[in-house]
Amino acid sequence: MISKYSRIILLSITIMVGLSQTLPAASSTPAVAVVLGGGAARGFSHIGLIQAFEENGIPIHMLVGTSMGSIVASLYAAGYSVDNLKTIVTNLDSAKLVDILFPPRGGLINTERLKRYLDVLLMHKTFDQLEIPFYSVITELATGREVAMHHGNVAAAVQASMSIPALFPPVEIDGVHFVDGGMKNAVPANVAKNHGADVIIGVDVKKELKEIDFDNILNDIQLAMWFMIGGYVEINTKDADVIIVPDVKYDSYMDYQKAEFFIEQGYLAGLRHMDQIKAAVLAADPDFEFLPYSQPGLADSELATVIQQAERVALETKRPFGLMPEFAFSDDSALKIGARAQYGGLGWFRIGYRYGLSKEFGGHELFLGLHKPYWPKAELFVRFLENKANVGVKASVPIGEQAYLSAAYQINGPYLWQLRLSNDSILMGKHFRLWSTAAVTKTEADPDAVLLGEFGANLKFYFNEEYDSLFEVTLARPYLYGGLCMAAPLGQFEADPSYQVGIGAELKLFGLYPLDIHIGVDFQRGSDPSWRIGFAKED
Repeated sequence: MISKYSRIILLSITIMVGLSQTLPAASSTPAVAVVLGGGAARGFSHIGLIQAFEENGIPIHMLVGTSMGSIVASLYAAGYSVDNLKTIVTNLDSAKLVDILFPPRGGLINTERLKRYLDVLLMHKTFDQLEIPFYSVITELATGREVAMHHGNVAAAVQASMSIPALFPPVEIDGVHFVDGGMKNAVPANVAKNHGADVIIGVDVKKELKEIDFDNILNDIQLAMWFMIGGYVEINTKDADVIIVPDVKYDSYMDYQKAEFFIEQGYLAGLRHMDQIKAAVLAADPDFEFLPYSQPGLADSELATVIQQAERVALETKRPFGLMPEFAFSDDSALKIGARAQYGGLGWFRIGYRYGLSKEFGGHELFLGLHKPYWPKAELFVRFLENKANVGVKASVPIGEQAYLSAAYQINGPYLWQLRLSNDSILMGKHFRLWSTAAVTKTEADPDAVLLGEFGANLKFYFNEEYDSLFEVTLARPYLYGGLCMAAPLGQFEADPSYQVGIGAELKLFGLYPLDIHIGVDFQRGSDPSWRIGFAKED
């Protein structure tokens, strides 16, 4: 017979065995949290930092992110490898992911396409489906309350975390409107502490100015915002064991084209702090062994498929209602200005009005165009010039990555039909880009009328290899351009040359939205010089 004391001992052993299967041992690995701060493009540094952690065996048990830090953290928490992250950010085409809102509603740029793009990359996961626990820090707009989002759709929380007020609209989650977490907590180390982290490593990609001009209003506003945000950072990083600041102090927040540079700086910063990081881990567990590892992620072919699908879903997102300014160019590159309406499916159709400044191709013009992603672009127009209606249609289809073929037909216009082949980049270097066009034009409806052949070559010379920041609002890359066009009736060898020279700038509005503006002069034998003003944008 088992005594009462024996039964108590057996019961105690049973309970202890059960607990040992459900609770971590007292000497388990310390929970290491990596806190990735906000910083727009500068936040690409986080990818290099994670690479340094993997190579040196620093475990990541928790991720906390704000703004760009939230984007990087969410993708890594979802299972992407460091190489996957590098591929995603270096191939990011922001023109496909953002819309200018006009009139503005909550912000200047609509990020719904970006949200759907991220949602596909994140495989529509909720927080509880992530490989690594992740907290996305956001700010409630009505109250300024800080929220560490850890439930629901990950992409929605990430979109909120990077929604800079006035630039991006606030994001509604469960009936509450949120904006960028960096407004209250740019480096949320306190969130990691509150959720049980034993070792906290924070990353601050703060910016500095090379020169301070106190007579510059934008400069003063920028400094004021920085010291207000910096005050929160100082408070919220007191619990961090290590704070890493990558050497990107003078680089623009908006310079998304420098992803490789930022990644490299994050990697180097991680290596510089590695002894300090390991010391913090060993202080929590003196027996910890640092074993290099790498998160497997997706194969290159799988990743390419996911990115392509994400871009397609983003581009097919119906756009909100808006009355958008319209800038276009006629066949002789004369500027036309006007407006077009868009709403839902009308985001793919262009319905509107333009007025052209050219004598041959100008006048009042109504148009209906189709610009649906992955379809040929087409446009039907009616132009009124000197009491005559000119009706026409034109279409273009891409050929490979850089070239496209276009065709036009019109009645009562300066020509009957035209075929044109354009290549936007025959040669490209750090300081130049060469592109060309070739066209065949039927000048009149008469069967015996002339077929005109044309070939043109244009060269841009860039003053700088990279874009320069203009007050953290726009990136600009100025250039000189020159062009030569040879035109002659087919079968004849005497060509009539014309020349173009001018100056311009390629712009990235807020670092995301591409524009091209130029002004120059056209010269042609037997004619007076004429001004050329150009304005181009990505569709």
